Amino acid sequence: MKITFLLAQCTTQYLKDSIAIITKVLRELDIEVEVAELYRLPYFNGKKTKEMDQLVEIIDSSKGVIAVTHVPMLSMHGAMQTFFDCATIYDPEKFNKPILALTYSEWLGENEAAEKILKNWSIIGGAEGYKLGLNKNIDFSHISPRLERLAEDFYRLIKQDRQNIASTERQLYNYLKSGQVLDSLGSHLKEKSGLKEQKPSHKPAAQVKSFVDILRQENKVQESKDVDEEAHSDLSTKEQTIKEIANLLKKQVIEEGLEEEKQTFTAISSGVYKKPTLTSVSQFSSKRLQQIPHYFIAKHDKSLEMILKYTITNSNEEGFIIIKDGDCEYVENVEAAAIVEFILSEETLTEILAKKITYQKAFMLGKLKVKGNFAILPKLDQVFTSV
Repeated sequence: MKITFLLAQCTTQYLKDSIAIITKVLRELDIEVEVAELYRLPYFNGKKTKEMDQLVEIIDSSKGVIAVTHVPMLSMHGAMQTFFDCATIYDPEKFNKPILALTYSEWLGENEAAEKILKNWSIIGGAEGYKLGLNKNIDFSHISPRLERLAEDFYRLIKQDRQNIASTERQLYNYLKSGQVLDSLGSHLKEKSGLKEQKPSHKPAAQVKSFVDILRQENKVQESKDVDEEAHSDLSTKEQTIKEIANLLKKQVIEEGLEEEKQTFTAISSGVYKKPTLTSVSQFSSKRLQQIPHYFIAKHDKSLEMILKYTITNSNEEGFIIIKDGDCEYVENVEAAAIVEFILSEETLTEILAKKITYQKAFMLGKLKVKGNFAILPKLDQVFTSV
């Protein structure tokens, strides 16, 4: 398995150290890492180039992409923008894989740049991804553990082999690439919705010849737009419902003052994977056991293979955890016999996952009943970490 780094002016020590940490974790997971310096790409002039041809083939042979860029002026570096400009004239299937956007700013704009990378990647055919914005004012010692966890999360995302889900921008992009004009797109949408086409009160917009212009214009609009909520009164009933639910959840988080819940909600709404805290798990899922794989760290022992059965006494919840090929998953039923069975309360499971108590100590204190191979308890304390 291979992952390609796309680097745009990654000359600061902060970015070099970040790349080194992520690379180290990926190589421990037996992933091949290939680095592409984007400054080698010539400026985009609407035509394919030998340099971009080679880069697209490298990306096509990879299972994921990590885009790293310095943020000079509230946006991604020019070399990264050149890459996306060039990508618009290539087969979208070449980019249908996850991305991790890592940005660094010395004053501000790192989060906005990361969002733009994710959006542009989706438009050219890429699958979903994660993002992390870094700033020189943050102590790097606090960032290092976060980078390790992010690399492991990205590895899991790649193994899930998720495909691109076309957004509105993506559909517009495909429409324009087929040689159609915006006016005919509007008529087509009105026909499908059953609305009568009204005559425009002004001259129709000129035909858009290149989607690169739309990408650039979208980036400008994103920086300056101040959306008035009343302007969205024409949303469909379904969209209105989703919006109301989101606002209700936000209000509930603020009123209850649960900082951990606020962080979880932000991660979900922005599309960034965040391992759930034990408090937030119960808000989104009634099954506690299916959250155990989020705490698994594959790099400790990829040869480890076992089936674990868990029974929670106070909720009568039962399930199996399967560890195999450097990964971990939850299943409700399994045909093979479990190597060991754990019987414990939900409170004890919470303490074990939060690293307040080990499997061994819980067993010795009588909080955990074990049926089967007792010898694996020390190994489980190594391969599961706290959030």
